[in-house]
Amino acid sequence: MRIAPALAVLVVVLASAQCLHAAPLEAIRDILRRHLLDPPDEAALAGLSEDDLQGRLRDIDPYARIISGGEYRTPLGAADSWIGIGAGLAMRAGGPVLHVYRGGGAERAGVPDRVRLLEIDGASVRGQDAETIASGLRGEAGSTVRLRVALPGGGEKSFTVRREAFSPLDVELVPPGNQRVVRVRDFAGGLTRPAMRATLDFLARTTTSDPSAPLIIDLRDAPGGDLYEAFDLAGLFLPAGTLLGTIRGRDGYALEIRAPGGDKYSMPLTLLIGPETASSAEIFAGILRQHERARLVGQTTYGKCSSQTDARLSDGSVLRYTNREVLFPRGDTCTGSGLTPDLAVGDDELDMLQRLVERARALSP
Repeated sequence: MRIAPALAVLVVVLASAQCLHAAPLEAIRDILRRHLLDPPDEAALAGLSEDDLQGRLRDIDPYARIISGGEYRTPLGAADSWIGIGAGLAMRAGGPVLHVYRGGGAERAGVPDRVRLLEIDGASVRGQDAETIASGLRGEAGSTVRLRVALPGGGEKSFTVRREAFSPLDVELVPPGNQRVVRVRDFAGGLTRPAMRATLDFLARTTTSDPSAPLIIDLRDAPGGDLYEAFDLAGLFLPAGTLLGTIRGRDGYALEIRAPGGDKYSMPLTLLIGPETASSAEIFAGILRQHERARLVGQTTYGKCSSQTDARLSDGSVLRYTNREVLFPRGDTCTGSGLTPDLAVGDDELDMLQRLVERARALSP
């Protein structure tokens, strides 16, 4: 069960945008009528039409959308490579910000992580919406794009970035390793938990730092992923049998999820969060905080503790719709409110990892 990424974040990796063809409306109505978390209004279903279909779907379910067959992609952790500049795009009050992926073209070109984007191929991005900017960043494999950015320390610089195939990591060790910072970008089913365990075991073997020293997990770039992977990852840090949460479905369906057995990690945890931290990442963070296993540093998260499922339609497109709500151990949810950090920071600090690490260490017991 995958939780769709927050709408505020666009992953800029696709070679080209795809256009939607006429969608099978009756099939869409039938799926929503039978499976949507909260039964939809029949008048709203009848009102679905090709005219602004995406907008009409959002009136029924804020997270519903139609994805064309060509646009549909598997999670970050999947084996398939993506084609693009190797960065994600987040829209902020001060302008668009690039989240640079390790191993992608942007990193190889020297683009710093979390920098404000100013120009694409000489054209200013001021006033443009996310999709327009994303369209300018997309392109065919082997092509290049010229990016001008505002540097973190002041000033501006241009970089030529090659669009190419790359495989983003869902878990990254942030160098240098002895600072014990791990970035989680995605909760990929069956992959993120073992990747985290391998990373923590590697730290234990190769660094001279105190193994009981706080671990900092960076969730600022984690917009969603697999629901059960979020539960499993939280279970690494909690005793077996601990209530992790409850999945609420339609018609009174409820399923309690508890931490599995196995080896556990007991080091203190601090989680870095921000407006792009959403869905599975919020669930992971909320579980650990409610059990007093982690403190949160950053800004209030996106506010979406529901999960979506994807249904393939006859024309090859995919309908994504909400079918589950996740409740924390205390019975509450983050939907609509997000998680408030224990230590809040301003917009400038949020994009400065080293400053956040310093604040996190000061907060740790």
